[in-house]
Amino acid sequence: MPPAFAWSHDTPEIRAAAESGEFSVARFSGTNAELQAFLERVWSDAYSGRMAFPVWSEEYLDWQFARQPDQPDRRLAVLCGGEVVAVLLGVPYRFRGAAGQIHGAHWSWLSVDAACRGQGLAALLDRERMQLELDSGSDLVVSYRFTGSKHSLAEKPSSKFPLKQFARKMSFWVRALDLRKLKAWNVNSVEAFCSGLVAPFIPEVRAGDECRLVQQLSDLQINDCVDLLSSQNQQHALAIDWDVQSLRHQLNGSRISQTVVAEVSGTIKGFINFHVLPFQGRTREPIAIIDIMAMKNLSSTMQRALLKAALVNMRQQGAILAMKLRCGDEPKLSLLRTGFIPRLPDSVLVLQWTKQLQTIDRRKAIHVLWR
Repeated sequence: MPPAFAWSHDTPEIRAAAESGEFSVARFSGTNAELQAFLERVWSDAYSGRMAFPVWSEEYLDWQFARQPDQPDRRLAVLCGGEVVAVLLGVPYRFRGAAGQIHGAHWSWLSVDAACRGQGLAALLDRERMQLELDSGSDLVVSYRFTGSKHSLAEKPSSKFPLKQFARKMSFWVRALDLRKLKAWNVNSVEAFCSGLVAPFIPEVRAGDECRLVQQLSDLQINDCVDLLSSQNQQHALAIDWDVQSLRHQLNGSRISQTVVAEVSGTIKGFINFHVLPFQGRTREPIAIIDIMAMKNLSSTMQRALLKAALVNMRQQGAILAMKLRCGDEPKLSLLRTGFIPRLPDSVLVLQWTKQLQTIDRRKAIHVLWR
């Protein structure tokens, strides 16, 4: 752990600065190793033993925050006494809605040091974020608020922000991959008990040879994937508007990102993109997060084959659970037939507009990433 982040910020100097309101917002100037250490320390302090949370690695942060041409650095930090005491991080995306293209960003990773909570730092970062997005010509900020635990420090709805919509409740499809470890990992004692009960009913994952993991997709394959997503997302209320450059970074930008494809006559007809991250619960275990699921053009048999191939690869990497955001862009029957279970809503999708409030049809599917 880098020295600058190895000690607690709950010191007399920090407390005195916090009481006097001597805070300033700047772009985070440290390394991603330092950022990773700060995030892990703050989240562990807030949630360890209380609720599960992801432990983002330096490699993951390198992937997410790789500099993009003509885009500002969206890693914001609050400084107090020369030390980082809070961060809020964003990644630019181009979206598409009913009215056409929407320039925006996905923001997450809000982390405030325990010694400085209750000082309005989240609001300070939010103001700086919105000014940055306005200056960049962005229309939309996409984020989430976790509501699935009483220990969550997530923001609650407020009438103070008329351009901020708590747009819809969100949840996950989950598929157990190692029930013994999942039971030991789960902080929720009821869910841990239930996972033990369903153990006999979750079949082992077996896959055929129809689908395969591709480490690096060629430009021709990425073009196929862009076309698939463009067709699949055409009628969505809100979707990431992938192009070759953005999808290349998503699929090939890091060894963390992995893609299983279904090919017919050498052409990709469907694919699943996922990454595996450690999550801290009672224990620390790898969990697979499915980012993209493009299977509209596959038969139900091929959909299940592709899902099984992805699950096998996740299991081989030690993942104890697979998760897919429930947003309507997934083949529900195929998920159910491969052992996925829909969870109850535990998060809220927040859409914060920079200039003018836009309405997103709640009845239609969306395609956004979970971060």
